[in-house]
Amino acid sequence: MAESEQHYLLELWAKDICPNCGKDIPEGKLVGIVKKSEGGFCSLACYAEYRKADLIERHKKIVALVQRHSNS
Repeated sequence: MAESEQHYLLELWAKDICPNCGKDIPEGKLVGIVKKSEGGFCSLACYAEYRKADLIERHKKIVALVQRHSNS
């Protein structure tokens, strides 16, 4: 993750703003990774949409690993 993206996510975390949709995040409703530098989101859907490319890449790696394992 680029330094500027981390700064952006930290700034929004401090203001309780979802980096995906821009909505205010109600207290106690923050969704995301434990690390503040990876952002906080208003919902799991916003988290998934923001991280979509990363999640697709992880899915591809898992599928390949399962296929290799099942073929051995």
